[in-house]
Amino acid sequence: MNSVQYLLSIETRGIKLGLQRTHELMAVCGNPQSDLPSIQVAGTNGKGSVSAILANIFKTSNYKTGLFTSPHLVKVNERIRINGNTISDEDIDVFIRTFKKQIEKTGATFFETITAMAFWYFKKENVDIAILETGLGGRLDSVSVCEPLATVITPISLDHVEILGDTLSEIAFEKAGILKYNIPCISAKQKNEAKEILMNEGRKIGAPIHFVADKTPSEYKVNIPGLNQQENAHLAVSTLKFINNFYIPQSSLKKGLNTVQWFGRNQQIREDPHIVFDVAHNVESIQSFLEYYSSLGITGKSILIIALQARKHIKPLVSTFQKVFSHIICTEAPGYNPMDGNVLGAFFNKINQTEIIPNPEKAIQHGIENISLGDGMAIIGSHCLGPAVSKVFKISFDKY
Repeated sequence: MNSVQYLLSIETRGIKLGLQRTHELMAVCGNPQSDLPSIQVAGTNGKGSVSAILANIFKTSNYKTGLFTSPHLVKVNERIRINGNTISDEDIDVFIRTFKKQIEKTGATFFETITAMAFWYFKKENVDIAILETGLGGRLDSVSVCEPLATVITPISLDHVEILGDTLSEIAFEKAGILKYNIPCISAKQKNEAKEILMNEGRKIGAPIHFVADKTPSEYKVNIPGLNQQENAHLAVSTLKFINNFYIPQSSLKKGLNTVQWFGRNQQIREDPHIVFDVAHNVESIQSFLEYYSSLGITGKSILIIALQARKHIKPLVSTFQKVFSHIICTEAPGYNPMDGNVLGAFFNKINQTEIIPNPEKAIQHGIENISLGDGMAIIGSHCLGPAVSKVFKISFDKY
């Protein structure tokens, strides 16, 4: 078993919230997080996009920029990047060989291990700044061992309710766990229930919270399509105002926005017929995707390829799906706790043509065979569809 295989094998340890194991692993690594300039990003929707936008702006300003995100689409290496380039298998091997004994001793999970790896790698490569996407929640997430220059919270909504709580207040409390004393937090516009929690926690901790203006400035043109991405760009640019000791020229800011790429977010795979891939998997993110897809001006029929994890709340969107798509193909994404295709298919009634094709590659191929010029096809619901999309369309998610 090589080091990448070992790393993936410990995914079976599941999710164990808490920071003790991460602190122990960081100590053995030399506590690389302690003097690493960083920005921590949390939230429900858009945190990966905001992280990617921030990283690209710093990169185009000639700063050596680390980016840690999750999950990955095809290769685990995608989670750790410097200036858009993924960590090599060789560096993963060095980390695992050096710290495997401590990983086993602490029983560190996959996410705790790869978080420590990211800090270690960024420190080893002497990055100027690291952009760190929180994995799940915030209060007990491994990334929260960082000592950031600022924290960022994207829109909060219901997701991962089996872990974070089934109310907006409970989830907002977990996200507020990234707040730190005297460290500015820049937040997107939030629903009142979430905003109240953030403000209360900020006062308790002594963390100043700045909510971005409701209106997104028109000059923030970002390369990732979709209105929600303009809002993500607004949040990212607003964050820069609170980061001292880094000079971001206006020309670099615009270039960073105009050249950023973020795979699996309104990603245009083909133009005619339109084929779009998006990892949207909760009500709010799927609504944003459907708004974007509906703006494409597709005149022919539209096919939906969808796979979700179990427990995802899709019922409120069924009628919208049925208005946009005439043909729905339910499939199953490999990975953690997938929703059975038949269970997913049961949400859609006989108004639409609905098929169950459990194998995602076959589902996508079947969709392609049933569209022609003027038609459209959307592939949504899970990062775990990444390998199938990559294989069918022969595309890579490695390098930005």
